[in-house]
Amino acid sequence: MDAETLFDELLHAELEDEVSKVLSEYALDRDDPTQWRPLGDIENHFGLVGNQQSSATAALVEKLINGVDALLIAACLREGIDPESQAAPKSMAEAAERFFHVRNGRLEYLDASERTELADNLHLIAVGEKTRPSYLIVDKGEGQTPLSFPDTFLSLAKSNKFRIPFVQGKYNAGGTGVLQFCGRKKNYELIISRRQPGLRIMPGDRTWKDWGFTLVRRLRPEVGSGRKNSMYVYLAPNGKVPSFNARSVNVLPRFTKSAAPPKPYDEALDWGTCIKLYEYQWRAKSIATTEARYELERFLHTLCLPIRVTEARSYQAHYFSTTVSGGSVTIEDDREQRSFTELGFPADSGVNIPGIGKLPVWIVVYKPTEDGAKRRNPYGVCFTVNGQVHGQMPSDFISRRLGFGYLTRDLLVSVDCTGMAPDVREDFFMASRDRLRDCDAYDRIEEELVPRLREHPGLREMNQRRREQQVKQSTTDDEPARIMQQLVHADPTLSQLLIPGSKIKKPFGPEKPVSPYVGKRFPTYFRIANEPKGGFVKDCPANLKCRVEFETDAENDYFSRGESPGEFTCSPDCGAPGNLWNGNVAAAFHVPRSANIGEAVSVRVQVTDETRVSPFVCDFMIRVQAPLQRPPSPSGPPRQPKGGGELGMPQISEVFRNGWAARNFDDYSGLEIVPNENSSFDVFVNMDNIFLLGELKRESDPGNQQLIRYWFKYGLYLTALGLIYDNRRREETRSRQAEDETEDDPKIDYFKLAGKVSCGIAAVIVPVIRRLAEGPKAAAQI
Repeated sequence: MDAETLFDELLHAELEDEVSKVLSEYALDRDDPTQWRPLGDIENHFGLVGNQQSSATAALVEKLINGVDALLIAACLREGIDPESQAAPKSMAEAAERFFHVRNGRLEYLDASERTELADNLHLIAVGEKTRPSYLIVDKGEGQTPLSFPDTFLSLAKSNKFRIPFVQGKYNAGGTGVLQFCGRKKNYELIISRRQPGLRIMPGDRTWKDWGFTLVRRLRPEVGSGRKNSMYVYLAPNGKVPSFNARSVNVLPRFTKSAAPPKPYDEALDWGTCIKLYEYQWRAKSIATTEARYELERFLHTLCLPIRVTEARSYQAHYFSTTVSGGSVTIEDDREQRSFTELGFPADSGVNIPGIGKLPVWIVVYKPTEDGAKRRNPYGVCFTVNGQVHGQMPSDFISRRLGFGYLTRDLLVSVDCTGMAPDVREDFFMASRDRLRDCDAYDRIEEELVPRLREHPGLREMNQRRREQQVKQSTTDDEPARIMQQLVHADPTLSQLLIPGSKIKKPFGPEKPVSPYVGKRFPTYFRIANEPKGGFVKDCPANLKCRVEFETDAENDYFSRGESPGEFTCSPDCGAPGNLWNGNVAAAFHVPRSANIGEAVSVRVQVTDETRVSPFVCDFMIRVQAPLQRPPSPSGPPRQPKGGGELGMPQISEVFRNGWAARNFDDYSGLEIVPNENSSFDVFVNMDNIFLLGELKRESDPGNQQLIRYWFKYGLYLTALGLIYDNRRREETRSRQAEDETEDDPKIDYFKLAGKVSCGIAAVIVPVIRRLAEGPKAAAQI
């Protein structure tokens, strides 16, 4: 077997069947233990490999981050520093600054051309067919010798990077997450690597000049095989990884001056690593310079080293290569144009939780997409480590827990957990690094985060403004309140479905003009708001937190921006900057653990940045009060106030065809329910539903047509209301019983569920109500 020829044929094979054909021609397609070794030299490893990332994007990001790790380790070794020694950088950001001159490890400090030049070290290249693409991941990092493959690329659960503080990889398994997304049956992955010249090697390793390569594939359980589970194996004839001697391998694309795509496999790689994922099942199947970039930025909010993404398939496009530097850089580059972010954002927030650590929070609100177009920017509440998303809150967290139903698809909250206590981080994140564990840390973080975000003045203002705009664009009146009051009077059972309180007054008044806040890049003051002459003293119960208001003229993202951020420190370490919005800072402080009841604790807050010779200093006292007992959570549905107070009525708006795009409606849509921060919700009913129009067309009497619309509108509304009430009741029952959530009883986004169910109900609601209205005999005929 000529190893170099075999590698060349495997590299140029684009489809799974083509790879299988190459193996068959070389008689390597059989399950032969003399030719194939188990991954990690562990036969029963599918429980580990199969429990990695749940999405193709998250798995691919792990491979790219491994490339970043390889670049940082190579640079460290070139400087003659042992990566595991005390002389090595203590973080990814420090390593990027020391070895690649990326200030603070933030790419925002570099201009576009500098980022593009740096990105030549790490590539993602789309090759093969348009509908069944394969991807090459190429890094010019440390590389590995053929002899070391089993202990590096092909190992499992070893401590390769365990003691290297400045890399992301730790568990020696995350890179296997791509395997189950490769192809349809065989899960082929090709790996080729050569050690960077001059870097240290293991004693006695004489393969340092050679290229090593192997192919990973999946052996599925078959009758008579003796295996209960699948097993991944790698090509190793006679127990050794194939190798060949060559100065370079052509795995990079070559660009020409024409408008044609670059030619794949035509530029040399002298050392480093190339990984090919065959027929990768990724949602980003269209041109890689747009779709793939958007997908990657969903999981890469910041990067310390950029990635060059190239499209080498036969597309027509204005450009075939782009640089991915992380979502924060994309937003920073748009700061002046503001083509997709709302005025005042990005903005700062943050929490400081005893025993967990300081968690800076970065908040972005995007402008609405036009005509209901798909949101391409990352959104939701995400938790990152070194800029990589490691988990997210549930999809309905923004709408239900925060009450910002009109920002659901346009709000990104990025919580930086890089500084989280290491032992807490292990409990908070699953080892797959794409999910959160339901644990005490999760509950404490959620308990701190929810009120901080709910009270953010910029988010509250933006959600209310969006609500007013959307409700005004729909047809509304005061009829719902009058009708529901009559129904409740006739049947008090319906009162349980509604929220006690004041009726929502509509329509909204005239929209207030927004005065733009123009903050300073570097503030000229930071001080306690309305500080009395004798000094500021704040009472704080020992078991709760207190809020202290500061004022400044800084920009809203002063503390979290990538380039030249401000620094907020507190002595003792008992506070965080909180929400910074339009010159106001609501900072939260807890009582230091060593403080006693009745004691007055001196607190000093210092704020500084690279332009200041001395920091802003704010001194105040926290007077420790006796612990307060938290009020018990109410059990059961809310009760009506005595005296028959008015019911809180959801706003019901009629939506017609010209408003479908904003609501993502179509012919069959019934309604959409949008939660708001009043613990209520707004209802948008599709009055051009195809079934409703059919019923109206069969009825010529205008009065009856109005009745049909009435049946449709309120029939859908009341049905959805019942579904929401029942789910709320179930959640309250689970909360009171303090039962652990299980897979059989998950939390449900019941607002979204009600919208989906309404599509089916819309088809039958009018004929059912008509039959019931005609009497028992007619109803019996249904």
